[in-house]
Amino acid sequence: MQASIQTLFTWSQERILAGGAKKIVLLVEWKGALQGEDSRKKSRKVVARDIELRVWLESHVKVTGCYGCSAEEGEGRSLLLKLGKIHSGQRRYIALEFMMAGMPAGIHEALWLQWQYKQPTVERIRELPLKKLGIEYSHHTGLLGAGSCFHVEKHLALLQTEALIAEAQEARMKNKPEVPADILRRQADQLLLMAARSGDMQLLREAEALYKRLEAEHLPLSRIGMR
Repeated sequence: MQASIQTLFTWSQERILAGGAKKIVLLVEWKGALQGEDSRKKSRKVVARDIELRVWLESHVKVTGCYGCSAEEGEGRSLLLKLGKIHSGQRRYIALEFMMAGMPAGIHEALWLQWQYKQPTVERIRELPLKKLGIEYSHHTGLLGAGSCFHVEKHLALLQTEALIAEAQEARMKNKPEVPADILRRQADQLLLMAARSGDMQLLREAEALYKRLEAEHLPLSRIGMR
C-alpha cells in the first residue's frame, strides 16, 4: 500500500571534523502523495493528518534549534514533532539544528526517526519504517572551508523568516514588545544576498516581500548596496 506522505532528510553537511561541530542542520521534507484525480483539481484533499515525527538522538548529539514547528521532549533522548495535516501534492519543510560532539573518524549513527499519521478515509494510524541517519567524522583538513548544502541553507532561511514574521504579528496583536526592525532588515538583506549569489527567484520574492512589509510599517530600509 502506497504511503500517504513521501519523506526526505538532508544534512547541511554529510561530513564533519572528528573534533565535532557546533551547528549541523537537518532539513526534513514531506509531501502529500498525489492520488488519481487530485492531480487535476485545484482544491486537493487531505491525505494525512495528525502527522508526527519521533526523533531519537544518539549520546553524542544535542538538539539546539527547531524551525517550522515546536518540539516536545519525549522519553529518553527523544523528541516528538507534531506536524498537523498535509494535502495531496503539498510539500512542507522543517529544520532541526544540532551540536555534534567529537568522535573517532568514521561513519557514526546520529539519529533514528519514525513517521506516524492518520489516513482520513479509514481513520487508521499508519507508521512508516524506522529510519537511521548517520554522519561521517573525518580528520581531513579540507572540511575546514567546506560550505553547507544550498538547499538546506535556503529553506532554513525561509523558515527563519516565517518565524520572525509570525513573532512580529503576535507581538502586535498582543501589545507585546515588537521584533526590532533591524532584525527584520538583516533577515531581508540575508535573503537578498542569497538570491543574488544563487539566482533563486523564491528567495528574491521573499526578500522583496519583507522589504515591502518594512516599508508599509514606515520603517527605514537599508537594502544591500543602497546609498
